[in-house]
Amino acid sequence: MKKIMAGGGLALIVCALVAYAQVAPTPAPDQKALLHSPDPHLAANKKLVFDMYRAIVNGGHTELALQYFTEGYIQHNPNVISGRDALVAYIKQTRPVRPIPPTINFPVIAIMAEGDLVLVASVSYADDPDNPGKKYAGSHFDLYRIESGKIAEHWDNVTKDKAALHFDPNTQNKP
Repeated sequence: MKKIMAGGGLALIVCALVAYAQVAPTPAPDQKALLHSPDPHLAANKKLVFDMYRAIVNGGHTELALQYFTEGYIQHNPNVISGRDALVAYIKQTRPVRPIPPTINFPVIAIMAEGDLVLVASVSYADDPDNPGKKYAGSHFDLYRIESGKIAEHWDNVTKDKAALHFDPNTQNKP
């Protein structure tokens, strides 16, 4: 019986620690510094993704999609159909055209490149189920594959949700 109580007590302590263990992600102080790389190819890939984020994701400038995406763009987000034209339709449906900002409108944690892949880690905000009316900070990840100077493929950690068809991260992803 003592072993069961000891194990149960340990589980209770671990659960208590987990409840208070979250540390909110910290954005990088200078997004443009994240674009630097000693490898010019990797730096160019990072800049391509950075500029696309500002123009398309933040600015909604779908007329620039040809500059950033291959025609056969592959989408692994379960809420968006593959293909450049489908991406354009999705962006038009979820956000208005806005001025292109000088940096990404989201708090960016890191931009990393390896080979033909570029990863953008950013802070995301979601409704806190334990505190109605409040939000908590978490992390979001977007991975892009570059092919011949354009984005050919995308992965993220978004789950399938019909609300995503009307989600504008520029206005709805706020603390």
